[in-house]
Amino acid sequence: MKVTHPIKTSEGDEYLVLIESMAMDTLFDEEDIAFLNGVNLVEITLERVSGNHKTTAKVLTEISQFIAGVINDNSNSILYFYCDDMHDIPRRDKFTSPQKFRSNLFSRMFDRYITSNGIDDYINTPLEIKADRSIYIHLISRKQHQGYVDCIKSRIYLMSK
Repeated sequence: MKVTHPIKTSEGDEYLVLIESMAMDTLFDEEDIAFLNGVNLVEITLERVSGNHKTTAKVLTEISQFIAGVINDNSNSILYFYCDDMHDIPRRDKFTSPQKFRSNLFSRMFDRYITSNGIDDYINTPLEIKADRSIYIHLISRKQHQGYVDCIKSRIYLMSK
């Protein structure tokens, strides 16, 4: 699966949301792949293509709606979002890293979306990996896939050591 969604604001800023299946055999051994039983791990990439205006609530809502549509249409998928650690972003709290800020923002977007839409069967599983820097990853899944999320989470933590 590979799906893109461009967003352009009236101020001229452009964003791209890319959702693409990850190659399971590069992340998991045969035993884990068999356990995952056909569940797909799908990576979300958010990119600002151009512009430097503040990202509005309208843009964040459009991103949330697109991501929700993809997971709704792909019932056997778990979404994987890695919080960018290469680009700085404006933020009020200069003591919070850009990655932590993105992680908090992603969680707030998720919580706001599911609450405002009366959704109760999805979960956001945030991961923080301590390395030479903190790395933040989110796994979004249906509650029924929690066992698979735990397997993926364990594999991610093992790979980070």
